[in-house]
Amino acid sequence: MIKYRLIRSNRKTLGLYITPRGLEVRSPFGAPKTEIDRFVESKRSWIEKHRPKWDAPECERSRFKCGYGDAVPFRGRECPIVGSPIMKTEKPGYLRGEYADGVFLIAEGLPAPDIRFVLSRIFKREAECHIPRRVRHYAALMQLAPAGVGITSAFGRWGSCSAKKRLNFAWMLMMADDEAIDSVVVHELAHMIHANHSAAFYETVYKYCPDYEKQRRKLRALGVRIADAGWKVR
Repeated sequence: MIKYRLIRSNRKTLGLYITPRGLEVRSPFGAPKTEIDRFVESKRSWIEKHRPKWDAPECERSRFKCGYGDAVPFRGRECPIVGSPIMKTEKPGYLRGEYADGVFLIAEGLPAPDIRFVLSRIFKREAECHIPRRVRHYAALMQLAPAGVGITSAFGRWGSCSAKKRLNFAWMLMMADDEAIDSVVVHELAHMIHANHSAAFYETVYKYCPDYEKQRRKLRALGVRIADAGWKVR
């Protein structure tokens, strides 16, 4: 029996991925476990060929922490978290912070969960500014008109396109570099044309993002890093 990590989501097909954490299977919510096991077994030769990619020791995994003096990725850069005496609370329970010049300025004296909460708000605020701008850029190139753009706290899924042509993106996508962010934007816009992952869909994606496979590998590695860090959002 081949061991794997199972992630269920609102998708239509089974997918097999090699990550630094091991073998990962992404499955539709309703797929029976027996069907998933058969799918994995049918890919045994491919899995064995790629097994060395996930055999690195645990200590070699890339992690990050979220305390004062630590750094978190933002648009591909490692940005330090700095305690600031001027980032005071505006009202009880309302914690302040901002991103400026490559630094996250967070109110001093907060416990780790509150630091993460403030960071999540900063990331979401930055995402609400940056990602819609990139959607407008590529939508114009692709001659598309999304019904809207939303920023969510979804974990494990960078973006989505609804049946009504509304695009949603996880604020955690802002931890990726700009090229990887753009690749997700193009991916979701392409779903407005092809509601699947067919050859025609990928032809559209590669037309506007020629190095899409490279960006996808970077996003997989980032996803593992986020998961290993135990990131949770309140």
